[in-house]
Amino acid sequence: MTYIGTGVDNAFAFAAQLTLTSPQRFRRVRYAFVAGMSTLVIFAGAIGGALSIFSIRWIGLLALAPLGLAIAHWRRHSSALDAQRRGAIATFSLTLALGGDNIAVWVPLFRSQGVLRGVTIGITLVAMSIIVARAAQALVSRPRIIAWGERWTARLTPYLYVALSLLVMWQCQWFSFLD
Repeated sequence: MTYIGTGVDNAFAFAAQLTLTSPQRFRRVRYAFVAGMSTLVIFAGAIGGALSIFSIRWIGLLALAPLGLAIAHWRRHSSALDAQRRGAIATFSLTLALGGDNIAVWVPLFRSQGVLRGVTIGITLVAMSIIVARAAQALVSRPRIIAWGERWTARLTPYLYVALSLLVMWQCQWFSFLD
């Protein structure tokens, strides 16, 4: 759920970038995407680990970040998926630029799960990135699907952010009064 909610914008942005890239460069660009996502995972894991000195309930305040992203998205009514450049460096940079929502959700997730689960989550997120990169490459031959994804991603993203915010609150025990 977490990867789908935070990675859908990255996936369609990557697919859109591939449409601007020559097929001979797909492998290099795919590696750049996975490297960008891996960098986000490592960064979120490091921050989550560093925040272990704080109560998990305080970390739940980070749930406000996805809510803020949802509100900002609703207010601007635009998509951040416009791909203007191609190549490995542009893909890596775009992946990091679109990673703010990933960081906002993954930091409390890593913090709330502990070291062993955090490593498992990190490996899973990187594996999902590899799968998404392969799937996006398969979608390049279907520009109608990419157009559909870009259109619906822009519409559905704020709702995914709200759901992720609630997930972060739940993981950080904000709803313990319901137990």
